[in-house]
Amino acid sequence: MKIPSLLFSIVMWVAVLSACKDQKDNTSTKDTSNTVSTSRAPSLPFLQSSEVNKLYSMAESVDIIFYKLPISVNQDDPTSAKNTALYVVPASPNISSTCEPVGRLSWITNGKIFREADFYIGEGCNHFVFMENGQPAYVNAMAPEGVQFFQTVMSQVRPPDKK
Repeated sequence: MKIPSLLFSIVMWVAVLSACKDQKDNTSTKDTSNTVSTSRAPSLPFLQSSEVNKLYSMAESVDIIFYKLPISVNQDDPTSAKNTALYVVPASPNISSTCEPVGRLSWITNGKIFREADFYIGEGCNHFVFMENGQPAYVNAMAPEGVQFFQTVMSQVRPPDKK
C-alpha cells in the first residue's frame, strides 16, 4: 500500500518540476505585455499535494461534461478515475490569456461527488478551477497528459451546428 503512495508522490513532484520548468521557459520566450489574465484564477490558492493525493486515493469514478460539445464521459472504473487525478498538478498555473471553461470534471466516491473542477484547455489556459459550494476555491495547473487527454476527446467530436 505504501509503494503506490510513494510512486504517486514521485509522479506528482516530477509533474510540478515539469510545470515549473514550462513556466520558466514560457516567460523567457514570450512577450507577456499584451496578455490578459483571468480575473479570478491568480487570486486563488492551489490544492496542495496532500489534497491531490487524497483526490487520487478516493476517486472511484469520474463524470466529465463538456459545455459546448454534445458529449459527456463517464469513467466508472477506479483505475481510470485515479488517472484523471494525476492530471492535477499541485502548483499554480501559468495563465497568460483570457480563458473560458471547456467543461466540468467531477470525482465521485461512494456514489457522491467528492470534488469537482471546471477545466480549461487552450493556449495559456491549461488548468483546473476547483469548486466548493458552487464557488471557485482553488486553481491548479494541468499536467501535459491531461491536456492531451482532453484534446483527444474533443478532437473526436464535432461541435453542434449553430442554428
